[in-house]
Amino acid sequence: MQLLEGYARPGRELLDRPLALDYLEAFHLPASQRYEKLKRVADTALFITGIFVDSLERSLVGPDYYAALGRTAYARLSAQPPRASLAELFGELAGRFPEFVRVLAEISAQELFRRQEDTVRLYKRWLHTRGRREADLLLRRGIIPFAPPSNQRH
Repeated sequence: MQLLEGYARPGRELLDRPLALDYLEAFHLPASQRYEKLKRVADTALFITGIFVDSLERSLVGPDYYAALGRTAYARLSAQPPRASLAELFGELAGRFPEFVRVLAEISAQELFRRQEDTVRLYKRWLHTRGRREADLLLRRGIIPFAPPSNQRH
């Protein structure tokens, strides 16, 4: 829940700087600062991918980029010696990143996808996550979720 609390009122600086730069910069910092920087990168990637996946579809890099960055940052955190007690948690976040994205997407869907005109966004979210929640919401709106073959992106 601290992840959601931290982003309840995100400032304009949320993505002012590319996350990849913060990720790379983390490896030039002392261990304690590296931990904080990597955690911020990982948490931000998870939040952005789970809550704003439809916006990422229109960005230059897309949701897969943020998912890979988040997974990698959590994996690095799981190997940080000063935080060995959290290694298992960060390892799980890295290994099950898509599942956690789906959880955040479900939370987002309850609030962001109430209006009829958001059905297209809901479908795009389902194309990315293949989440059961999105599929159920689409079915309730009379739309049968269908994904084109993986070599074609729409």
